[in-house]
Amino acid sequence: MVEADIALKWLIEGNNDYIDAEKNHHGDISLEKRIHTHRHGQNPFAVIITCSDSRVIPESIFMKGIGDLFVIRLAGNVIGDYGLGSVEYAIEHLGCKLVMVMGHSGCGAVAAALDKDHSGYIVEITKEIKKAIGNEMSPIIATKLNIKNTINKIKQSEIVKHEIMNGVKVVGSIYHTHSGHVEILKKL
Repeated sequence: MVEADIALKWLIEGNNDYIDAEKNHHGDISLEKRIHTHRHGQNPFAVIITCSDSRVIPESIFMKGIGDLFVIRLAGNVIGDYGLGSVEYAIEHLGCKLVMVMGHSGCGAVAAALDKDHSGYIVEITKEIKKAIGNEMSPIIATKLNIKNTINKIKQSEIVKHEIMNGVKVVGSIYHTHSGHVEILKKL
């Protein structure tokens, strides 16, 4: 089991490697790693809740390989019952001590919530984001408010509340798609 501060340090170091990386530098995705995790199961050190955006690839952004991260992706990095159940599972059964909610610059789901009403199931996502952002019209502030809303929902879980007392940390971040940098949000 990896402590939350160590897990956060590893993610930041991995992100620094990612920013400076050559084209083919990745986390361990070797045959040996696949066989090991197949036989012995996964042992991720962090949970990442992020957007489905194809530019946002946590394993690459943090230069981590198979079995390192427990990633939950949904447009706008919103979270509902299934996502919360996944977070609880990763904390309780896999021993993850760090939960990171990672929004990103240029998020289409946030832009859709700021823009206009939509039809179909995307309405469920934009409704959730609109609740989080209120009347805010700045995309970056709206993104931060949306991250804060997701963090607040995660912290409402009784399991998460209990595990926070045992060292679990829930943090927010923004992935800047133009630079590759992950900014840890200190105040939300």
